[in-house]
Amino acid sequence: MSMDFKISHYLLEGMLDAGLPFVGEHLEKKIGQTVTITDADGRIFYPDKSDTVYKANDMFIEIPVDFNSQSDYASYNNCLYYQIKHSSSCSAYVIAENVPEQNTAQALSILKDSRLALKYYFYMHNQMIKNKEDFGQSLYENFFLSADVSIPDKLKMYEQKMDINNYYFVSIMDIEEGSPQLDWNILRSFIYETMNLERSEYVSSIVVPGRLITILQANPKSSPTDVDPDWPGRENLALSKQTIESKFNITYSQGLGRIYRPSGLLQSYQEACIAVALPRLTGQKSFIQYFSHLGVFSIIFSHQTETVKNYCLQVLGKVIEHDKKYGTDLLDTLRILLDNSCSWTTTANQMYVHVNTVYYRMFKVQKLLNVDFSLFETRLHLYTAIRAWDTLTNCNFLE
Repeated sequence: MSMDFKISHYLLEGMLDAGLPFVGEHLEKKIGQTVTITDADGRIFYPDKSDTVYKANDMFIEIPVDFNSQSDYASYNNCLYYQIKHSSSCSAYVIAENVPEQNTAQALSILKDSRLALKYYFYMHNQMIKNKEDFGQSLYENFFLSADVSIPDKLKMYEQKMDINNYYFVSIMDIEEGSPQLDWNILRSFIYETMNLERSEYVSSIVVPGRLITILQANPKSSPTDVDPDWPGRENLALSKQTIESKFNITYSQGLGRIYRPSGLLQSYQEACIAVALPRLTGQKSFIQYFSHLGVFSIIFSHQTETVKNYCLQVLGKVIEHDKKYGTDLLDTLRILLDNSCSWTTTANQMYVHVNTVYYRMFKVQKLLNVDFSLFETRLHLYTAIRAWDTLTNCNFLE
């Protein structure tokens, strides 16, 4: 049995017994230099900084070198970067600092001995992350979108440790402006580390075009009577948003649903969607919005989607039907008029029509709906129904 084989298995057994520090400390002792171990995204796993740093930025290191397909290592800025590969792709890096050029071959030989232990460690770690993300993706596709599979069935299928007696909520990050080179995996990893430093209980996250959906555990003391979801990262939510936007050169809005048992996560997801969609109807950007802070709309959308849809159709149905049948713009005119505080001239200018056209269309609306537009209660009622209808439309809840 070769010496290399013995050392590789010694490190593997040590890692299984004592964790990643066993491997990191061994490498530092043998190489005689500081060693850093990261995942493929540059997230630092060794040394463990979780007890000494308070910013997610400190948990990541930029990998400033490109590896060709044949190379396992590269040198840059007096550091030696060694790849840990799995199935031909990189799963981790070991970075040895200040390695003299004449000692490169010896250092590489020592790093090579750690490959088996590190490959196994990061394989198990990546499998754990993949299971979480697969769970979230399947939950999104089969429950959030179609609602044809129950949450308990999903929990059994993926053996997730989601306590059916605990409370959870959904957060949605909607990217509004950002770099086309945005790496969603690094973004997700960074957000996960931010939550980890806050001691937040992260369940899963789902990436869909332009959006990151995250499921979080609420504070164990939370209950359905709480107004907002409570969790360890809540107090620093605005600061975390500022940090993420600055690091990734993006702008996003965030909506948060209320807390529910696992079987109510669909409702929390829909509330998070509404919390993002509704403020945008008034032109807001780069905001953090709790569903419960939407005023009267939080009450309206607390009902089932079908109930809200029926309410909108009861109020606006004849106008919607008329527009669809004759190709008219009655609902748009009503919407813009209400948004402009019932200024006929402003509405006409915005729609590039004569003010008499606006008068005529509103006369038609009043006739179809049998209402008196001069009454404040009528205008408020129509405004509320239009906002609810537009929110349902923007959230794709009418499909």
